Amino acid sequence: MSKRVVLAAVLLLALNLAATGDAFAQKTKTKGTTPQVTQSQDNTLDPYDPDDLEEILDEGDAAYFVAEGQTPDYQYAFEMYSLAAGAGDGYAMNRVALMYDRGEFVAQDYGKAFDWYLKAAEAGLPAGQSNVGSMYNAGDGVRQNYAEALHWFRLAADNGYGYAMYALGDMYMAGNGVAKDAEEATAWYQKASDAGDANGHWSLSLRYLYGDGVGKDTQRAAELAYLALTNGLQVAWDEFKDIRNADTSPNYRRAIQDMLKRDGFYTGTIDGSFGPATQRAIEAAFGSAL
Repeated sequence: MSKRVVLAAVLLLALNLAATGDAFAQKTKTKGTTPQVTQSQDNTLDPYDPDDLEEILDEGDAAYFVAEGQTPDYQYAFEMYSLAAGAGDGYAMNRVALMYDRGEFVAQDYGKAFDWYLKAAEAGLPAGQSNVGSMYNAGDGVRQNYAEALHWFRLAADNGYGYAMYALGDMYMAGNGVAKDAEEATAWYQKASDAGDANGHWSLSLRYLYGDGVGKDTQRAAELAYLALTNGLQVAWDEFKDIRNADTSPNYRRAIQDMLKRDGFYTGTIDGSFGPATQRAIEAAFGSAL
């Protein structure tokens, strides 16, 4: 889809809604050399027109999400997301918030990130609701408040957002804002896993591995851990790298190897030893289901 020029006045209005002049001028926050954006000169984009709004979001995503080896054009992505956010689009509001959260093109600013997450949440976006919960939970950009975190995580979970279900599990596991309850935590991890959340897979696998909040089941633990690995959860890969130093049963390790072999990543012996061949297999399997 070709890039098209946006009317300067409309863009300026949207950007004023999304960023201060100082934040917008942080060109040093653009990472690397940005690719050239090819724009046609025959049309303008109106964020209040549904078809144009879709194209604005497509262009923002195309600039932000690039193939491996390419450099994202964070400046153009921010401009497009800001334009759509100014017109009230929840997805775009959440993207603007994320860029403030991460300091991509704009200076990192948790306060502005929280404000935009809240706008996205109030617009009904489950991801925005979960992100507001995360900000309250961590105390980033807002005073830490577990009650508010629980409120927003529950709202996002009710709307089917898997990460929020996992986050609720963590709150029950730690006893943050609620009575510590391993069984309730496990129930939320199960819901997150059922919703396809990789964090839910991993956390639930640990509950089965150690019999905390659920009956011990090393085979089920291995299946869930492997699912987290193939879905690209970094903590799963990191833990498998050091698994020989962890308190895990040989049956658990053999089950992981068996699944690696089943899927063609491993050709060695199923011996529970996570040596170089198994580690290479783990690296190959990481994110393979994405």
